[in-house]
Amino acid sequence: MQHCWKLGRATARQIYEASDGSRDYRTIKTFLDRIAAKGFLRIEKLGRLSLYVPAVARQRAVSDVVARFVDKVLERSVTPLYLHLAERDDLSPEEIVFFRQQLEREEKP
Repeated sequence: MQHCWKLGRATARQIYEASDGSRDYRTIKTFLDRIAAKGFLRIEKLGRLSLYVPAVARQRAVSDVVARFVDKVLERSVTPLYLHLAERDDLSPEEIVFFRQQLEREEKP
């Protein structure tokens, strides 16, 4: 998805070439088809060529994935997620300020 958002539209070959090389072309093609089936990408046909185009904005996709993760993996509790983020040592100062503001906002009646 990162490559699709960055490129705007791309073939599976372009995405494969832009990737880190840890997966083969067929794996990437299968993954693209699966996330297209879930509605995150649209497939535009140009002859025999398939162009993968983001169907949702990055923020919405991330929000949907995190919400599903919290519901299914964390059993609707955000506490483990907050604890994980609080223990990270690679948060930027801006991210720390953002999290503080969010927590303060939640504390207000």
